[in-house]
This record gives sequence, C-alpha cells and structure tokens, in this order.
Amino acid sequence: MKRAALVLIGMAALAVFVDILGDLTQDRPDRVVAGSQSEIVLEVRTKDYLGSSLSAAQGLWGACSGTVHQALVDPGVVDLGDGRFRLVTDRAVGEHSWRRLQGCLEDATIDRITAEVVTKHDFLPAPVPVPTA
Repeated sequence: MKRAALVLIGMAALAVFVDILGDLTQDRPDRVVAGSQSEIVLEVRTKDYLGSSLSAAQGLWGACSGTVHQALVDPGVVDLGDGRFRLVTDRAVGEHSWRRLQGCLEDATIDRITAEVVTKHDFLPAPVPVPTA
C-alpha cells in the first residue's frame, strides 16, 4: 500500500513537472501592432566565404526569415560598414518570435557565416490624440 502511494505521488509529480516544462517551452503567438517596426543591427563575420558581406547578411536573413511572419521594408538589408547591417521589419517582432529569430541569426545557420545581434529596437506608431469636447 505504501509503495503504491509513493508510485502514485511520483507519477503525479512527474505529470506536474511535464506540464510546467511544456508551458515554459511552448511557442505562443505575439500581438501584432499595425504600423510598428523593428530595427535590428547585426554584426556579420565570414571566414573563407566567397561572397560579399552583404550577400552573407542577405543569405542569413533569407535562412532565418521563416522563423517570423515579418518581412523587411525597402531597401532590405542595409550595409552600415565595418561588418554591420541594418534590417527593418514591416511589423515589430514580438517576444516569442524574437527568441526564434535571434537564435537562428546567432547560431551559425550558414556555414562560414556567424552573426551577433548588436541591437534591436521596436518602433510603435504614435497614438492618435482623442479630441476633447
């Protein structure tokens, strides 16, 4: 009887642990704010890469853009010099999407190309003032 109770308690604890772990690792949708943008600055390094740094940054975005639902606004990937590149998305990248995107960008997704996110800033549209009577 005592052994059965211990097994039952152990199974219940394991079920609670699995549920908590599932909640912590679950991907959730982000709230989309119309008119918002995210500006991401990457530092891209290449080793024995035959293309340009710009093509490396563009390829990295191409490989990682599937992790988010945002597209880049024109002009796309902009070379800032010294291996840094600016990307601006058409809507701000939310918290959950950002984790996926940052992980993809920084995890050596493409051979001979490594990147580090230097900054990420979100720009929200200005609130529309409500006229008072």
